[in-house]
Amino acid sequence: MVIDQYRDSEFHAITANAIFLNHAASSPMPARVSRTMMEAMAISASNPEAYFMDCLLPAITSLHKRFGDLFGVAAEDIALMKNTTQGLGIVADGLRLDSGDNVVMAACEYPSVVYPWYGQAHRGIETRLVPVKADGTFTVDDFAQHIDSRTRVLALSWVQFATGFRADLKAFADLAKAHNLIFIVDAIQAMGVIPFDATAIGIDIAVTGSQKWLLGPHGTGALYVNPAVLDRMNLVNMGACSVVDIIKFDPLTFDLKPTVQRYEEGTPNALGTIGTDQSISILQDVGIENVQARVFELTRRAIDALDRKGYHVWSPREDDRRAGIVMFDHPDHASADLLQEMKTKTRVAGSVRNNRVRLSPHFYNTPDEIDTAIDALP
Repeated sequence: MVIDQYRDSEFHAITANAIFLNHAASSPMPARVSRTMMEAMAISASNPEAYFMDCLLPAITSLHKRFGDLFGVAAEDIALMKNTTQGLGIVADGLRLDSGDNVVMAACEYPSVVYPWYGQAHRGIETRLVPVKADGTFTVDDFAQHIDSRTRVLALSWVQFATGFRADLKAFADLAKAHNLIFIVDAIQAMGVIPFDATAIGIDIAVTGSQKWLLGPHGTGALYVNPAVLDRMNLVNMGACSVVDIIKFDPLTFDLKPTVQRYEEGTPNALGTIGTDQSISILQDVGIENVQARVFELTRRAIDALDRKGYHVWSPREDDRRAGIVMFDHPDHASADLLQEMKTKTRVAGSVRNNRVRLSPHFYNTPDEIDTAIDALP
């Protein structure tokens, strides 16, 4: 893999102005993404029919396939979403559950994983939050203690946004299967960085968005639902594009699509679809395994440098428990001040989450950028 080729051709706009280590929040768009979107906008201004037929429709077909490849599933089992939250909301609203049933998830989860289930309280669904350890990690056994005869769903982020802890999805899938639970995964914090295979792992439902590690524009994402689970979901989010023949207006025939694509209710985020199709193409060109190797190299370098400087690293160190996020703090310095100092000295872009600094490099970042960022710390 020639990193410099992609760094120079796709990311020059950001690398010329910053050391961007904030992909767990929102990524810069690569050159081919912004270029393709601008070309599509120009076509839209002069020829809307060509924009729809020649730009949007091919991108929809292609993006279903690209997301299917990323998820390890068939393209027809992918529904394009506006974001991760929309997919999780459709699932929470749609799954057929009874009053008194419960859902289990970690207490450290991102709100989008939890809030759709809080929203089910009106129909008597209980949300159970599993306490986590002091370092922000948790195990299958921790979850097992909160599962009972009325548990129906196990929901989990693949990687936790505030620690970088990566769960063993196969172990949790086996737990869910043993208790006949529906296993839902929010994959956004590792999708595009670490190989994923929902079929092999045994995941029932998975969701992601494009604006983080997938390097895409805001407002696009994908929902996978195992066909065996689809019949356990009510018809929510229905619209004109939920049927097989979306241009048959008269007579009105509610002939539903037989796949999860019935939840693609109407006009998609056209530019986002076009752009995300291009952004995923870069990751597939590079190879997800190569992306993972590079990101792991960079995060390991950051962890080692932080150790040498006496910082407390909260993210796991083992390769099988981490992804692209490095969280750290220092007892003598406020994390917001540390991040500001890095930004002022070296134009580092990062985040603060849970009063800790969060750095999240991608494959096009360099070891020198990691060194420069950590050297800027007191």
